[in-house]
Amino acid sequence: MDIEPVPCRCIVCQDSANEAAWDSRDREIARNVRHVGWHAMGVTGDDTPDWAYSIGLWHSTGGPEICVTGLPVENAMRLVTGIALQVTRDNRPLAPEKRRAGVIEGFDMAVRAVHPSWYPAMFGAGMDFIRVPPWPMVQAFWPDRTGRFPWEEGADPEQRDKQPFLWLDRNEHPTSVWAASSLSL
Repeated sequence: MDIEPVPCRCIVCQDSANEAAWDSRDREIARNVRHVGWHAMGVTGDDTPDWAYSIGLWHSTGGPEICVTGLPVENAMRLVTGIALQVTRDNRPLAPEKRRAGVIEGFDMAVRAVHPSWYPAMFGAGMDFIRVPPWPMVQAFWPDRTGRFPWEEGADPEQRDKQPFLWLDRNEHPTSVWAASSLSL
């Protein structure tokens, strides 16, 4: 799914005059975006595995934001940060349907575009910051111990359910903890 570029409408670009009225979360995100180029947001799932995502890469680079699911929040945030550093410091832009090396030692990560139907349930702070969904977001998948990704034949079934297929519309997602969770309501 291609998302047409639009002028940045984030709170930094459009609402900085009202910064004193922003909540502390938005001020922290804006501070990180201004100083580093992105903010890593971690989410501890109630009835799903944890996930993390970037906020601000679209503002800073014009490229997609990144999310990683299914790992403890600290680990997911480290992977988001590692990929964001590759994008900003090493000038290695992200592209859907590509592999990403150099984030997890000995393994590639796979990248797929996120369907906008997942944004309200999973990326609320990003929506508050960016204000104009959909913006480009990709999911970075980590492989199982044999190097297989969740959609590949022979992938570890215990690992498969930890990473939702966010490229699908939420209403078309196969039965999983993600489809049965409060995120799907």
